[in-house]
Amino acid sequence: MNLLSVLGNWQQSLTRQCTRQARNCGVIRKYATPNIGNEMLEKQKIVLFLGNADREGVTAKLKAVGTLYKRKMLESSLENWKKIIDIFSEFEVTSVVVKLTNTSFYILFDEEYKDLREELLGLISTKPNLFLSHESLITGEKGNDYGEYIAQLNDYDPELDEDYQFLRSHYDDIFQPPDSQIVGEVLSLFERHDISIIPYQKNVEMILIASSFIDKNESNLIFRIYVPSERMWVNEAEKLLQLFREYLHKVSGLNVRQDQYRTNQGVVYEFFGGDGVEPNLLPEKFDEFSSFMESCVSNPEAAQALLESKDLNKTEIINLVERYSKEARRLHIDIKQERERKILAIRHGLESELSEYVRTDHDWEVIGRIVEASVPSAGGVSSALTIDMKVQPTPNNNLTVNINPQIIEAVNGVVAQQIIGDQHLGTDAKKLLEIIDQYAGKDKAILASSVHELSDESAKTEDRMTAKHRLKGFLISAGSKIGDVTTGVLQSYIENQIGL
Repeated sequence: MNLLSVLGNWQQSLTRQCTRQARNCGVIRKYATPNIGNEMLEKQKIVLFLGNADREGVTAKLKAVGTLYKRKMLESSLENWKKIIDIFSEFEVTSVVVKLTNTSFYILFDEEYKDLREELLGLISTKPNLFLSHESLITGEKGNDYGEYIAQLNDYDPELDEDYQFLRSHYDDIFQPPDSQIVGEVLSLFERHDISIIPYQKNVEMILIASSFIDKNESNLIFRIYVPSERMWVNEAEKLLQLFREYLHKVSGLNVRQDQYRTNQGVVYEFFGGDGVEPNLLPEKFDEFSSFMESCVSNPEAAQALLESKDLNKTEIINLVERYSKEARRLHIDIKQERERKILAIRHGLESELSEYVRTDHDWEVIGRIVEASVPSAGGVSSALTIDMKVQPTPNNNLTVNINPQIIEAVNGVVAQQIIGDQHLGTDAKKLLEIIDQYAGKDKAILASSVHELSDESAKTEDRMTAKHRLKGFLISAGSKIGDVTTGVLQSYIENQIGL
């Protein structure tokens, strides 16, 4: 017997021992590889599964890198919920994957669970999380794949006996979608905790989405954005991201790796952090970086003072300020000139498109002022990344607009093409971008990226699939604000994307 076989048998034996011991205290622990030595003195890192999402295809990455994971069930007693909450103090939970069922919706709605649900959701919201639900549970409509969902819904695990007590007692109703009132209350509950639900129809979709989430989280993905090739300031955005990564490494001493891949229609940028680099640290560091870049141009002494608070010697500080000052000035010029080129291109495009409708110099002057107000201002180097997605013209109080709505629509279309690079997007996709701008809140950037990525057939399949279901979840949550007809049209558009 070779060494690998011996180690494999030893690991299986240890896993069975751990499982037996865990059953005695009501907790199941699934080990990919045991931790030995000094690591036992620290909290073990785990991925927490709430529900039956820990399928073989999902946990393969965890097993490969030796990450511990646990499964618990929401369909359980108050006492078991307390044990779930205790996991967050016993272990370092790195991410949470939740698969919702009919019964979990009812429990989350149950007044008896009010205090515990607030505490648990509060804990989950501080971690990278993925909430999955079969689409029928949210919409109440049983699709063609409902039978496949039902076949695996009650994936009973005897090692989690106490977790299933509540589930078994409500078995008669588990195959029915929850009442619409309950779904609405649970969605509002999640919204208060900044939690989004991603719906799926097929179990293979659930596995693909969950495995992609696990893979990116285990690689410590801390930032991701899709930038269309035709978007304004696309080249400046790439340069700014490169400078930001260097700043994180040289000034903040953070171990951050930047990857990117190009498709036929855009570029995907991804930042991966080393140990101790949390995703919520990035916005703070980007604000710091933006202030430093602006100071390098307008007040080099202030930029130098900022670096003096870091662990850098005098020579390093002087060299960094000199280099970043040069790069910041170049970016300022490029951003300003790119904006001027876009405005000129928009005006030329409108002159060709509206020549039959616009006759007076006054009307052309008004259109020119609308264009000027609609194109994002060059407010600094960070403008290259924080581009405003809103392209609907909003005239100021001194501007009276009395123009044919058809002309305004043409203006909106040409402006949108030049600013956000939607040449490859149809009418439904553009409408979806408008709704995202109005109702997406903090998720605006990732959802806007999802629209472009979904429409890009050359993007990675797993990324397009995740984008598809993320957008469906957003439309479900925003349905009451945008109306059933609009929701239905946009859901159909998302469903009809080729190959998905």
